[in-house]
Amino acid sequence: MRCRRPALAATAGFTLLEVMLAVIILGGALSVLYRSIIVNVRMIDVSHERQEVAYVFSLGELEYPLRDVEDIEEDAPVDPDSSLKEGYTFERTVDEKEDPEEGVEDDGLYVVRTIVTWGEGRNREEIVRYLRKTK
Repeated sequence: MRCRRPALAATAGFTLLEVMLAVIILGGALSVLYRSIIVNVRMIDVSHERQEVAYVFSLGELEYPLRDVEDIEEDAPVDPDSSLKEGYTFERTVDEKEDPEEGVEDDGLYVVRTIVTWGEGRNREEIVRYLRKTK
């Protein structure tokens, strides 16, 4: 007597359509994952860069403090200094005051710009502060 075997062809594997659909779904998921990894790596780089800039700002403020400046126009400006950290330049400028209009009292404010540049001068971060000249 002959045993009748069940047909395995219909249940043995996936159809071409099912395989293609699985590959498309997997490819989409991997591309989303890859894109998120790239964005995260960029954010890590930007965060590290910002941290280094903040560090150079703090080194510059320690090296050239504004607290004990007597003559703002003479003592506050700092020529570009690249010795604080390799690849970064610290600089401070004091904008010249405009003469007040006639009949207006001089307020004694100075605009102090602290600038850190890096990447051969392509990148720049600036903090603007106002100082009042005490009489």
